[in-house]
Amino acid sequence: MTIAGEIGTLARAALVVEAGTPCESLESTFRARSDLMAVIVADGDRLGLIMRGRFDQAMSGPMGYGRLLWRQRPVSAIADWSPVRLPGATTVVAASHLLRTRPAERRYDDLVVDLDGGRVGTVSAAHLFDALATQFADRAVRDDLTGLANRAHFLDVLTAACTDAGADGDRVAVAFLDIDGMKRINDSHGHQAGDAVLTLVGRQLCDAMRPGEIAARLGGDEFAVLARVRRGAPAEEAALELGRRCLLAISARDGRHDPDLHPYASVGVAVSGNRSDPQTLVSEADMAMYRAKQAGGNQVELAVGVEAGLAGDVDLVDRTVAQAVEQGELRLHYQPIVRVNDRSVASVEALVRWQHPTMGLLPPGRFLPGARRAGHLPALDRWVLRRACADLVAMDEELGEQSPKWVNVNLSAPTLAGPFDETVVRTLADTGLPASRLRLELPEDADLQTLADAGPRLERLISLGVWLTLDDMGAGSTNLRYLSTLSIHGIKIDRAFVSGMLHNPRDHAVVKLLTDLAHGLGLRVTAEGVESAAQLSELARLGVVHAQGYHLAHPMPLNALTTLLAGETKARPHTARTAR
Repeated sequence: MTIAGEIGTLARAALVVEAGTPCESLESTFRARSDLMAVIVADGDRLGLIMRGRFDQAMSGPMGYGRLLWRQRPVSAIADWSPVRLPGATTVVAASHLLRTRPAERRYDDLVVDLDGGRVGTVSAAHLFDALATQFADRAVRDDLTGLANRAHFLDVLTAACTDAGADGDRVAVAFLDIDGMKRINDSHGHQAGDAVLTLVGRQLCDAMRPGEIAARLGGDEFAVLARVRRGAPAEEAALELGRRCLLAISARDGRHDPDLHPYASVGVAVSGNRSDPQTLVSEADMAMYRAKQAGGNQVELAVGVEAGLAGDVDLVDRTVAQAVEQGELRLHYQPIVRVNDRSVASVEALVRWQHPTMGLLPPGRFLPGARRAGHLPALDRWVLRRACADLVAMDEELGEQSPKWVNVNLSAPTLAGPFDETVVRTLADTGLPASRLRLELPEDADLQTLADAGPRLERLISLGVWLTLDDMGAGSTNLRYLSTLSIHGIKIDRAFVSGMLHNPRDHAVVKLLTDLAHGLGLRVTAEGVESAAQLSELARLGVVHAQGYHLAHPMPLNALTTLLAGETKARPHTARTAR
C-alpha cells in the first residue's frame, strides 16, 4: 500500500441493526460474537455507531442496574449519531487526521465507511493508525514515483549484502542504469510524460527482478539493481546476464505508451572481488554506465573484480581533474582510423588519458564522469584540441607525406553549449594546423536546444574548412537531426551495431542502412569498434571505406604512433598524400 492508500481497502463488513432494536437483543448479539467490536445503527438514511466497550459500560450501569434501565430501550437511544463517516476512497492520511482532531473520548471509535454498491463498513482506529505507520515506514524506503526502493534504502541493503557476502563467499553485483534521452523527452513532451516514462521503467525493472534482487530509483533518471553472484559462478557471465536483462526490461515495448516516449538505457555493472565495498561498487558501476553512454548508449559495460579502497581514489579524481590540465598530467593517445581496402592510416582519433601522480595512467572512464559532474569537460576539450593540433603539426615535420591527413577531436555537449568556434579558430592559428586537417566529432548526447544553438558556430567552422563527423551514428536520434541542418562530411557507425552485425540481423541491417545513407548523401563512413577480421571483411563487402578498432590498432602514445607510421613509410615509399 502506498501513502495514498484508501480506507475502503481496510474496511470490514459492518453489522447493521435497526434503530428500534432493543438493547437487550444487541447485548445477546455482542455476547454471541466476541469479534464484534462495533455495530452500525440505521434510522432511514441516517447512520449511527455503537462501540462495544461503551455499550457494555452502559448496560452494566452504576451499582449494576444499567441492564434494568436499558434492556427494553431502543439502541437508537445509546448510539452515537455523529460518527466519522467517510467515502471508501478517502486516503489513510486524511482519515487519520480527522480521527486525531476528534475529542479524546471519541478518538478511538471506529470509522463508518461507505463502500461500492451501497454497502457500508467500519474501520477501527487502531487498524487505521497501524496502516498509517506502515505506510510512512514504507515511504521511508520507497520512491514515491516508481514504488522502487529509494537511494537510502538501496545503500543500506547494499551495505548489508557486502557484509554478508564476505562471510559466505558470494559476490555482490550492482547494475547502474541511466535512461538515455530523458532530457529530450522532458523538453519535447513535458515532465509529466517524463514521469510516465520513469514509472514505466520502474514497473518493467521490478517485473524483471529475480528472487533476492532489489531494484531502486536513485534519483532523476538513474536506477540501480542489487544482485548476488553465488560462490563459484563466473562473475563476468553473471554480470553480463544481469546487465542485459535490465536492458531488455527497459527497452521492452509497451503498446499502451507513445512510441516516441520509448525508453532505452546505458547500463554499467560492477561485481565485487574478494573485498566488497558498497561505495566502491556504486562508483565503479556508475563509471561503467558512463562508458556505455559514451559508447553510444543502449548497451552494457562491465567492471568485474572490484575491490574495496577505490572510492577514495574516485573522490580524489573528481576533486582534482581541473588541476590535471594546469599541472601537465594529461596525455593523448591516438587510435588510427584506417582504410578498409589496404589498412593504411588515413586519420587518428585523439583520446585523453591522465597520468595521475599516485594512481598511474587512468583511462577516461575513471575521470570523465567526475569531470562531467564538476563542469570540467570544456577545459578538457580545449586541452585535447590544442595538444592534438600541435601533435599533428609535429608529425608533419617528422613524417612528411606519411603523416595522417586528419586528426579527429571529440567535442562534448557542454563544450558545444559555449563559444567553441572561437577556441577552434584560435587553436588553429596558434598551432599552424590548416583547418582542413581537423575533424571535429560531434556527440550523440547533445540535446536539441544545444544543437540548435551550436549550428551557426559549426557552420562558421565548416566555412573555414574544418570537417565535421557525427560520432556514434545510430545510437540515438539527435545526430540524425545534424544531417538535415549542417553540412556534415562524415559519420561513424556506433560500435554497438558493428560488434553485433555478424550474429544479429537487426544490427547488420542498421550497419547497411547507415552505410547506404552515407553514400547517398556523399559522406565518408567509418565503422567503430572493429574487433575481428570477419567484421572487417563484412564491412568491406558492405562498402564501408574506413574503420577503427582493436583488431586494427589500439590507442597509443604519440611516439608509438610515429614509429608505426614511419614503418609504413618504409613499407610503401611510393604512397603520396594526393592518393589519400
